[in-house]
Amino acid sequence: MSRALTVVIAEDQEPDREKLVLYAKRLGLHVLSSVGSGKWFVEDCLKLKPDLVLMDIGLAELDGIAAYKRLVDQGLAPYLILVSGTKDSSLLLAGYELNVIGFVTKPVTFERLSAAVEKAVKAFERDLAHADGPADTRIIEIKSNHKPVFINENKLIYAERSKSDRKVQVYVAGEDPIVTRSSLSEIQVQCSELIFHPNKSQLVNLKYIDSVYASSEFFGTYTIKLTYRNTEIDLSRRKRKEFERLYSRMKG
Repeated sequence: MSRALTVVIAEDQEPDREKLVLYAKRLGLHVLSSVGSGKWFVEDCLKLKPDLVLMDIGLAELDGIAAYKRLVDQGLAPYLILVSGTKDSSLLLAGYELNVIGFVTKPVTFERLSAAVEKAVKAFERDLAHADGPADTRIIEIKSNHKPVFINENKLIYAERSKSDRKVQVYVAGEDPIVTRSSLSEIQVQCSELIFHPNKSQLVNLKYIDSVYASSEFFGTYTIKLTYRNTEIDLSRRKRKEFERLYSRMKG
């Protein structure tokens, strides 16, 4: 990796916070800030914009889950590693719903934290390959099983509406497909021009396109082939000119 990941650490118990700072530095992370409350955590993250946050669920003033959701609401979604000694299943479930990249139980050991950080580093490197830079990243919110799920736009490969039950299946890099009742229009309105509507039933991320070629089935129509599992997407004639304009702009 070309640079160290930046991190903000939030832990209300000072001895535990100092341990996390020490371990983070040993793992090669660049610690921007370490705080003891959810309020300070939000303030520092919005100001410093870390790549990664390492936080306890049970923070003072504002719990870790609520604090992270505030960041997401303001368009910031750093990689999340949660630390907790709680056995509250509702809090643990809420953490998983935020696409947490690692969950470390207390007492924290260097080995447990190292494994979680390694996942974050791999995710960062993977996303970096599909991102123009932090300023371009958008966070998409969809509903799955009546709960919010947040997706980094750069990880959204494509989405497809089912003909049978009108549900949408969202394909995300490095994760299992997500089924949602959010419509394609509700998803696209949250996205940049990278997420394109090539036909009535699908959305596609232009960054995951491998090739585009004339369809052998219908005259004047084209097929988009993705780098993901050789997936083929139909490009309607009505959308062709718009696609050419956006795709040419992206390719520079």
